Amino acid sequence: MSTIKIFLISVFIVVVSVKTVAQDFDTKTDISKQNILNPATFSPDQKQQQKSEQNQIYIGNDWSLGTIVLRNGGVIDSYFLRYNILADQLEFIAGKDTLVFKNPEELNTVSFGGHTFVFEMYIIENIIQQGYFELIVPGKNKLMMKRSVTNRIPDSKYQNVKSLAKYHVEKSYFICKPDTPASKVECNRKSALTYLNEHKEDIAEYLRITENKVRTVDALKLLVSYYNSLDEEY
Repeated sequence: MSTIKIFLISVFIVVVSVKTVAQDFDTKTDISKQNILNPATFSPDQKQQQKSEQNQIYIGNDWSLGTIVLRNGGVIDSYFLRYNILADQLEFIAGKDTLVFKNPEELNTVSFGGHTFVFEMYIIENIIQQGYFELIVPGKNKLMMKRSVTNRIPDSKYQNVKSLAKYHVEKSYFICKPDTPASKVECNRKSALTYLNEHKEDIAEYLRITENKVRTVDALKLLVSYYNSLDEEY
């Protein structure tokens, strides 16, 4: 059996001229305006309500400067970004407008505020869908997190203001193997090994020596990272 090695996976980005890429992005990537409420019209109470509750449906609520890597290798690092969980949209600021990516298939990764997002196909209840995921473990077999709003409780005080409501956000995890829609994985050995089903002897040795029961997200991350390192060895 091979010696167990757990590798830290790094993503290498080839940076090209921002000006040239930005021009190419603006001409080739179709974007559309996102209709949003104007905070300037809110009362003080509404502003406070929005500030506390937006944190539930936005990642990057304060608009973090980020880096967009396109599938054609181009890089743009001049946009302020956030992720709208409710709409499953990445939003960015261009001038005075808030825009969304209409063709997210052209994106490779979008990173801001310590988060990296990818747009992938996934399967739920035998239905293939597409959406944004936060990348947790990169590599040949990606571990990704999907946030979704599972319950929306309107506040009667602000019932006519859609964004001012209470949300319950659920996190779920997916494994995305090459050329295959991502599948939901649970934090247990049986579920993880359903998808990480090669290198069985090495994985069995790893689980025995580390006593990794795959009962937590951190344990799942370690398993996926180790599995990716085996794919690199063979």
